[in-house]
Amino acid sequence: MSIFQSIKRCSAALALATGTVLLPAVAAAQATPAVEALAARIIADQYRIIINCEGCNLAGANFDGQFLRLAALEGADMRGASFRHADLTGIHLTRARLEGANFSGANMAGAVLTNADLRGANLADARLDAVRVHGANFSGANLQRANLRMLEYVKRLTFAGADARNAIFRHAFLGGVDFSDADLRGADFTRATGLTNAQLARACGDERTILPPGLSIPHCSGN
Repeated sequence: MSIFQSIKRCSAALALATGTVLLPAVAAAQATPAVEALAARIIADQYRIIINCEGCNLAGANFDGQFLRLAALEGADMRGASFRHADLTGIHLTRARLEGANFSGANMAGAVLTNADLRGANLADARLDAVRVHGANFSGANLQRANLRMLEYVKRLTFAGADARNAIFRHAFLGGVDFSDADLRGADFTRATGLTNAQLARACGDERTILPPGLSIPHCSGN
């Protein structure tokens, strides 16, 4: 077993024992002058054209509050980038590297996140309704109060170790989704389909967690 695997297993065990979700450490990305220049050009063009920057290096870029609807950023490196309260409706982020990125309060409704890497990302209070998340990795992400209604295309989707307290999963299809070590306290699964007790047994919740009839979830320990 590698050192990384040992640390990961120990972290997961500690999370279950304490009820605390441990987010993976992601080094803060510092935008280079080239990245800052490219981001400035994108911001200058945001209302004039639909942005197409597939495979671009935008690590550490700041797009807080910007308008990037329908932008094509497939395969882009945006590790540690910030999109707080940005309008990202329908954005295309297939295979994008988004580890440690900050999407708090962003509107990502209808986004395409197929095979995107969002490990340790901050998506608190983000709108993620009707997003396509086939193969997306939200391990250790902050999904507190995120709106994940009507999720679709969820094959190989993982929320392992995610902090999804008070997140909304209403009307979402969740068959086969990995919720291992996820904190689902206060989460709302009203009319969610495909979810099983076997999936929930690997997560934890509380009396405020709303589940479809016939399902149950272990209670989180600790605060």
